[in-house]
Amino acid sequence: MNWDDIERQAEDAERRRKLRIVDGTEGNQAPRLASLNLAELAMTLAEAPVFAIERVAPLGEVTLFTGPGSSGKSLLAQQLATCAAAGLNCLGLEVMACPTLYVTCEDGPTHLHYRQERLCEALDVPMASLAGKLHLVSLRGALDNELECKDDKGVYGPSPAFHRLAETITATESKIVAIDNVAHLFAGNENDRHDVTRFVNLLNRLASQTGAAIILVGHPNKSGDTYSGSTAWLNAVRSQVWINRVVDDEGNENDKDVRALTIGKANYAAPGEALRFRWHQWAFILEGELPSDQRAEIAEIIKANGEVEIFLRCLRARMEQGEGREVGPAPGPNYAPSQFEGMPQAKGLKKAALKRAMERLFMMGKLTTATVERPGKSAQKTILVEVPERSPNASRTLVPNDPEPRPERPRTHTLIPKGIKGAGPGAPSPSSDTSIESGWSPDESFDDEGGKR
Repeated sequence: MNWDDIERQAEDAERRRKLRIVDGTEGNQAPRLASLNLAELAMTLAEAPVFAIERVAPLGEVTLFTGPGSSGKSLLAQQLATCAAAGLNCLGLEVMACPTLYVTCEDGPTHLHYRQERLCEALDVPMASLAGKLHLVSLRGALDNELECKDDKGVYGPSPAFHRLAETITATESKIVAIDNVAHLFAGNENDRHDVTRFVNLLNRLASQTGAAIILVGHPNKSGDTYSGSTAWLNAVRSQVWINRVVDDEGNENDKDVRALTIGKANYAAPGEALRFRWHQWAFILEGELPSDQRAEIAEIIKANGEVEIFLRCLRARMEQGEGREVGPAPGPNYAPSQFEGMPQAKGLKKAALKRAMERLFMMGKLTTATVERPGKSAQKTILVEVPERSPNASRTLVPNDPEPRPERPRTHTLIPKGIKGAGPGAPSPSSDTSIESGWSPDESFDDEGGKR
């Protein structure tokens, strides 16, 4: 679908809209509610919804897009806008080729530029080719971003910021508009149903008048819901999706780069569908689009990192059991791989795999040794100790048997060849013994917790 097709659809929709409305005004009587003209409707075919982003964001509607902090909401919103402007699909989703607008109240121009540069490199799109198609706006630091304001009588109505946004959408002819995020735009009480409904209806009117798919970015609450505040946030929109990290049945995030995009509410698509993908170097990518040898390489990394995490869980469990339950690095009665084999936390891993994990942890600087001496016993014992996580800016605290500070090791990723349109090159990380096949899957649920990337 090209821009001419979109314009023709908009003209046809306006013509049909005029045919459908029956004017209820008679003489000096108060106007009645306008109703659909069924006689005219019977002579025309009903219009199917048009999606700007397949199954996610319909034209002329507001889509609520939520996710926990640092899960990648802003990145995905900007990537979708970039793909639409460049005429690319994104993560296997069909995206309408059209002008787009991404407005952020949280990131400054420098960060927007940096992220866009990374995205263009990942998508193999020259940044200059997006001029006039992709419109990036930073409102960070502005004090008048609220889209509503009160008049002298205390009645809420569209604010100057709303009119600026509407004019920008119209002037740029953007059909995908991402607004990041709701906390900066909404002046009411998020727990008040009336305030929320009024605000969302204001955006619904903007979407209807401009014909744009408006993506409203927000945060979930801390109780596990996929949105924060009144249920009116969910009830007033026609579409809701959320991005989150993927955890196993025990709540462990084995692969910190994997994400899931889940349809929570959809009037025009099946709810509960989930799309899995991964982050790498400022872009998201589907693993299924990679060559088989690259997927196999990623699977090996996932397996290795999974073994590392399992080793640490076993070590933590033994340390929590107290004195005398420590394990050591050398073959003997308290040799860690031998002691861990058969523990519930080991998930069936054998001694050889646990030994490999121990060696990796030493190389990563996440494992060291300490010497302990028990009262009443002459022999000293060397035990394994997990090195706690530290901020990159924090001064290093030396641990026993670790006299020289080790340099902080940067996180590494598996390089992936370029040339994959609509996806970023790269990937790393842990999970199970098999690679993750990416794609939509029905009725797949994921935990909504997310930590820092």
